[in-house]
Amino acid sequence: MPRTTHATGFALVALAYAAATTAGSVPTPLYVLFQRRDHFGTAMVSVVFAVYVIGVVTGLLTAGARADRLGRRPVLAAALAVQLLACVVFVVWPALPGLLLGRVLSGLSVGLISAPATTFLLELHRCARPDTDHGHAEVVSTAANLGGIALGPLLSGVLAEWAPAPLLLPFLATAAVLVTGLLLLIVAPETATPAAGRPQRPPAVASGHRRAFVASCLGGLVAFAIFGLFAALSPTFLAETLGYHSHALAGLVACVGLGSAAAGQVGLRRLAPRRALATATATMPLGLGCVVAGVWSGSLGLFVVGGALAGAAAGLLLRASLTTVVQLSPVDRRARTLAALFITGYSGLAVPVIGLGAASQLAGPRGALAGFAVLTAIGLAAITAVRLRSDPKAHALAT
Repeated sequence: MPRTTHATGFALVALAYAAATTAGSVPTPLYVLFQRRDHFGTAMVSVVFAVYVIGVVTGLLTAGARADRLGRRPVLAAALAVQLLACVVFVVWPALPGLLLGRVLSGLSVGLISAPATTFLLELHRCARPDTDHGHAEVVSTAANLGGIALGPLLSGVLAEWAPAPLLLPFLATAAVLVTGLLLLIVAPETATPAAGRPQRPPAVASGHRRAFVASCLGGLVAFAIFGLFAALSPTFLAETLGYHSHALAGLVACVGLGSAAAGQVGLRRLAPRRALATATATMPLGLGCVVAGVWSGSLGLFVVGGALAGAAAGLLLRASLTTVVQLSPVDRRARTLAALFITGYSGLAVPVIGLGAASQLAGPRGALAGFAVLTAIGLAAITAVRLRSDPKAHALAT
């Protein structure tokens, strides 16, 4: 088929990436309906979310080397096809095993697409505008990822609240979006030359930059832990702690927390990694403090404002981490190196689900959330201190 220009391909790939991440977050406000349908408790919600993370990590371990060896478009197309298969499973197998399988497939798709899509966007931008830096591509990549994650709960929450078949229609709508994404991807130009050879694991950067690389990966973990708090647990806090049972409201609150991360990427796109990291370090504790205060006082407004602040800070933290890893990565192994960042980051999605679930048994949900906020702030401060003392070259790149 005829191909588009690299500039048009850039937009098409960003839309396809957003479609995959949107589909991955659709179940967020629906878990209470799954619990009612399949008769399982809150512990099983942690299991469902954990199998999603396992799928993501599996996809990330597979995709980096495949995208460098086979090309970008085949891997992205495979990711969208797997996400489409997950939608089919959700529709045709309405039982707990189907939910588990669907979440594994959905996570696998997100893992397959994350690093190759980011690399693809960087390369398309370089081909379309060779005289400009890749900061715009990094912002669009992160915004497509986080924007899709934010739109999924809003879409499913609205449909679950006001449309029929709340456990069917969201996945049919998502399937239509994925088919559109596949059609858009077909005409995007390829940027990688397929190469023979055995796949390799995602490598670390040169040993001289290891401290900056590890700190950036851990920064990604903290950012995704914040995303996991809103993607998995905000509906639970709204329903069980604050007393709000609207599916649309659950989707909206998750969208605010996650969408602010994408919006921060666009609004503060000119911030250098060092300044973005400093801004995130100052803002995230404030946002988490508002979230905790909202839960303890029963204030929905504080909870939402805190979510917006913490989400924006997490978005800045993720972009600072992504930019640093891109700058320290060899060009010919960028997809595999970015996979290492996303593996660490997406592993952080399981931290609030599993950690808060276990801590709630000991300290209650309010105490567990307060402990999560304190530990997150301490971890972020430690990462920032290490990152700002990194090797001279990494320090220069971050300014």
